[in-house]
Amino acid sequence: MNFQFITKRFNGDRVIWCILFTLCFISIIEVYSASSPRTYNADFWAPALLHGKFVIGGVIVAWLTHTLKYEWIKDSSKNVYIIGILLLLYALFGGGANINSSMRWVNIFGIKLQHFEIVKLGTVMITALILAKAQTEERAHLSWNAALSLISNKLKGDNRSGDYTMLSILVCILIPCAFIITANLSTVAIILAASILMMIVGRVNWKHLVGLIGAGIAIIALGIATLLVIPDSFKEYGTIGSKVITWKNRILDSKDSFGAKDADDVVISGNEQMIYSKVAIAEGGVTGRGPGNSVRRDFIPHAYNDYIFAILVEELGLLGGVFTIILYLTLLYRCGIIAKNCDDPYAIFLVTGIGILICIQAMLHMTISVSNIVTGQPLPLISQGGTSFIINCIYIGIIQSISKHTRRQNKGTGTETAENPETQTN
Repeated sequence: MNFQFITKRFNGDRVIWCILFTLCFISIIEVYSASSPRTYNADFWAPALLHGKFVIGGVIVAWLTHTLKYEWIKDSSKNVYIIGILLLLYALFGGGANINSSMRWVNIFGIKLQHFEIVKLGTVMITALILAKAQTEERAHLSWNAALSLISNKLKGDNRSGDYTMLSILVCILIPCAFIITANLSTVAIILAASILMMIVGRVNWKHLVGLIGAGIAIIALGIATLLVIPDSFKEYGTIGSKVITWKNRILDSKDSFGAKDADDVVISGNEQMIYSKVAIAEGGVTGRGPGNSVRRDFIPHAYNDYIFAILVEELGLLGGVFTIILYLTLLYRCGIIAKNCDDPYAIFLVTGIGILICIQAMLHMTISVSNIVTGQPLPLISQGGTSFIINCIYIGIIQSISKHTRRQNKGTGTETAENPETQTN
C-alpha cells in the first residue's frame, strides 16, 4: 500500500492523525453496540449508519480544517466567539430545541445544533487571543488595582493602556457561562477549568490565579450550602426553579451514596444510568465481554452518548479503558510538543487550550461513569453526536493546521529539531 500518497494529504502531526482514526474506529464499534436497544422497533442498522455518516463527515471536516491557513484561523477567533454568543441569544429568545428535557440545542431551518460546542470553541479561541496579546505587550501579569484604574481612566476619557488580561478573559468567559449555567452546569465547569489552565500556561500572575481559584471554591461552597436549604416547593418557579431543585437532589443523592450499602437498599428506579454504568464497568473485568456483547446497554438510558465509556469498559475491559485514557493523554502530550515548537503566542495558547479542553471533557465523562454524579457530557470523538463530533474533529483540524504552520516556520528559520520528528511531518 502506498502510504506516501496518504501522508502527503494528511499533513501535520502523524501521531494525532493516528489517534483520531483510532478513536473513530472505537466509536463506530461502541456506538453500534450501545445503540442496539434503539433498534427493537426500527431499522437494525439505522443508528450505526447515521453515526457512520457523522464519523466520515467529521474526518472530512478535520481534513478540510487542517488545510486552512493558520492566519485565517487566528483572524476568525472573534467571529467564532460572537457566533457562539448569538446562538445563545437565539436559544434564549425561542430558538432552542427541547430534547430529552434539556435545552442544549438550537433549531435552525429544521437542523438541530448543539450550540454549546460552538461556544466552547469560541471561548478557547478568544482566551488564546487575549493571552497572546498580553504576551506581545508584556502584560501577562494582572493587577486588580491596575484593572480598576484602567476602567476608571476609561470612564474619565483617558485612553492610556493598562493591565487587564485576567479581567478581559473573565468577562469573555462569564458572559456565555451566564447563559449556559441553568441548562448545563458541567459545560460551565469545563469552560472555566480550561480557561484557568490556559491562564496558568499564559503566565498570568500566580497570586491572582490563587485568589481567583480561592474565590471560586468559596462561591461553590456557598452555592451548595444555599441549595441544601432551599425548599422543594421552589421547583414551582418555572424552569430555573426546577433546575435548582434538580441540583439539590443530585447533591443529596451523592451525599447519601457514600459508604457501603446492602444490595436491597439500593434504589435503582430513577438512577439507572448511575447504577448500571458502575455494574457494567465492574462486569467488564480485565479483558471485557468482547465488542458488541454488552449486557447493561439495555438498562442505561442514552448509553451511546453520556455513558459510552461504561459500555466500552464492559466490552473491552480494563485494558480497553486504560488504552482509551492513554490515547487522550497522548493527544494532550502531542499538543504540548507542537506548542513547544511554536513561536507565535496565539498558536501556543490555542493548541494547548484545545488539548486541555478535549482531555478535561474526556476525564469528566469517565468520572461520571464511575461516580455518583449524573450529568451529560459526551466522550470526545467516541460518543454518538452530530455537532459535538464535528466540532471535536474541527479541534483536530486546527491542531494540525498549527502543526503545519510550525513546520513551515521552523523550516524558514532552519530550526527543525531531530528530537521531535513526529511533529515535523509532511
